[in-house]
Amino acid sequence: MVGVSVVRRPARDSVWIAVAPGAVAVLGLAVDLVALAVAFVGLAVVWAATDRSSRLGVTAGSGAMFAALCYAGIRGASPALLLVVTAGTVVTWTTAQHVVGLADHLGRDAPVRRSVLVHASGASITTLLAGALTLGVYRSVTASFPPSVLVFLLVGSALLLYALEP
Repeated sequence: MVGVSVVRRPARDSVWIAVAPGAVAVLGLAVDLVALAVAFVGLAVVWAATDRSSRLGVTAGSGAMFAALCYAGIRGASPALLLVVTAGTVVTWTTAQHVVGLADHLGRDAPVRRSVLVHASGASITTLLAGALTLGVYRSVTASFPPSVLVFLLVGSALLLYALEP
């Protein structure tokens, strides 16, 4: 009988697919130096954690990216920019979690690129559509609510993501 060893880490191309939307989010936060630095560190943590198959690390890095997003919102970044950054952060988080799950179950040598691409595409479309709807509602009622409402929406989104974490 021949033994088989499974490496419980994701393939490198899956890691790159997972962090690509996060790179867009980090670039979007270039409007504020502090937010850019925190988001960059968060993305680096997500990349390293995904490569090492750590769900906790992926969540921590995504949390740092989200904190940078909230900081940019408090500092007055435009809602449309925050929408794109939020979408990139959410898609990176969920795709990285998916990559880690695939690595834990199937290992490094499994052909998972299609699964990761489909997951990232579906998450991107869903997140951007939901964000566009939210932005439309925000713009239609901007006169009656203070700008701090956007921060509360972001915090609510973070709590929802935390509740949905696998």
